[in-house]
Amino acid sequence: MKEPANVRTVLSGALAVIALACGGGAGGDHGVVPSLLCSGTTAPAPDKVTLGCPAPGVNSIAVVVHLGGPTTSSDIYGLQFDLVFDPTVVQFEPPAVEGSFLNRDGAATVLQAGEMQGDPGRLIVAISRQAVPNGLQASGADQIVMTLPFRGIAAGSTTLGFQNAAAVDSNLQPITGISFGTSLTLTFN
Repeated sequence: MKEPANVRTVLSGALAVIALACGGGAGGDHGVVPSLLCSGTTAPAPDKVTLGCPAPGVNSIAVVVHLGGPTTSSDIYGLQFDLVFDPTVVQFEPPAVEGSFLNRDGAATVLQAGEMQGDPGRLIVAISRQAVPNGLQASGADQIVMTLPFRGIAAGSTTLGFQNAAAVDSNLQPITGISFGTSLTLTFN
């Protein structure tokens, strides 16, 4: 049985549209999906604040701030730090998202994260408990303090590292027993 000419024309047109939509054709990087990868993460350890990435991303990635436990301090009231990075590779994508550690007893918290004006590669971050007289102890091995979303903007690699970092107690005094971990690397391809 012979196909009608109009059916062949419709099928040919449909196949051409599918080929174009799938990046058909020769050369170029058609169909290549950018990726944002994370490396250099370390496992949470007692009394240490670390950075981690639960999964690679396409254009964006979640950087998680962890506090390893159990901690020696039972009065952790907040954290403050600068996170430095190369703003030509990635940029912070607000909002920062509060984790489950500092509010686990129902206390309100305040989380602020924003780039320093005139210094786009410096994210100033602070989180604190509010309207309660005391802080908490990290009893579990891994407490999530917050998540900071980043988006890739140009191919390359950058390290994210802590500067000016401190954990503070309910008197807003630094807790010397809590340290901040090493940098991690984000690579945008």
